[in-house]
Amino acid sequence: MPNELDKARYVSFTSYKHNGDPVSLPVWVVPFEGGYAFTTDPDAFKVKRVRNNPKATLRVCSVRGNVAPGATEFTGTAEFVDEATADRVNKAICRKYWIAYRVLITPSNLWSRLRGGSRAAGHAAIKVTLDS
Repeated sequence: MPNELDKARYVSFTSYKHNGDPVSLPVWVVPFEGGYAFTTDPDAFKVKRVRNNPKATLRVCSVRGNVAPGATEFTGTAEFVDEATADRVNKAICRKYWIAYRVLITPSNLWSRLRGGSRAAGHAAIKVTLDS
């Protein structure tokens, strides 16, 4: 597994629309079961794109999604994982990004519960297995 992805704070995740247009978004990512995974909202468009086309790429980026010139592009296959796996991904994200997680995600989860939601924010996950 690439060391630069292991150490990255943010990774640009690119998925593809029906017409083939790429859509890139910065995500928090963790090494996970032979690939890389991140949490997301189950209703997010990236989930829909992955279900329609599992082709994906990962590149190290900034918090705003800016990719440095010459950054390595890693290609792979993305998959939407089941709820139990998403829980494990969420715990790994919490360990890696513990300060930011408590500042950004924990209040969002609390707000969701106060509004009557039964699930925490980002209670879904996508795993990308890189090509050989």
